[in-house]
Amino acid sequence: MSEQETRPRGRPRKADTDERVLAAARALEAELGYDGTSVDAIAERAGVAKTSIYRRWPNKGLLMYEAVLGQNPRFAEIADTGDIVEDLLAVLTTNAVGFRDRRLRELISNLLADAIRDEALAARLREQFFGPRADAIAARVRVGVERGELAPTIDAGIVPALLTGPLQYLMIVRGSDLHDDDLRRVVLGVVGAHLPD
Repeated sequence: MSEQETRPRGRPRKADTDERVLAAARALEAELGYDGTSVDAIAERAGVAKTSIYRRWPNKGLLMYEAVLGQNPRFAEIADTGDIVEDLLAVLTTNAVGFRDRRLRELISNLLADAIRDEALAARLREQFFGPRADAIAARVRVGVERGELAPTIDAGIVPALLTGPLQYLMIVRGSDLHDDDLRRVVLGVVGAHLPD
């Protein structure tokens, strides 16, 4: 058999396609913002066909989330130092980054608006990013209960929601810059009644 006969049909798949697409999406979002960035422009910047992008990411929202936020280890890791208050404060501090930074705040707002209109996008965001992070936070709380850092009266499953929701309230309603003391107040408001005496 000749080399031509043994080579798979079609164009060879480039091993670094994902990395180039994500890098292009990050760069364009930084330059143009979420609304100004199109899949066409990302494909052109990355040097790939638009169909290659859609095979990996079914819509722009999922791609942009992964490119800008999803690959940042800071948003995936949940600390376990043995101090539940400090570990949850670290989670909240990380979440606050997205509210403090105007560009990230606009990106998240646009993504959430798209997710409200597009249930498929919302489902994928829950499955790939939001759900696993919330599960990891709840798991850290359960470990805290097992170790005696928290009383078993706490509802671990609701803690992720109680940590994040107040950020919008503090910033929009109260005009807070989400200083560390405000974040600590939120954490203590969520777990304070469940801390051992």
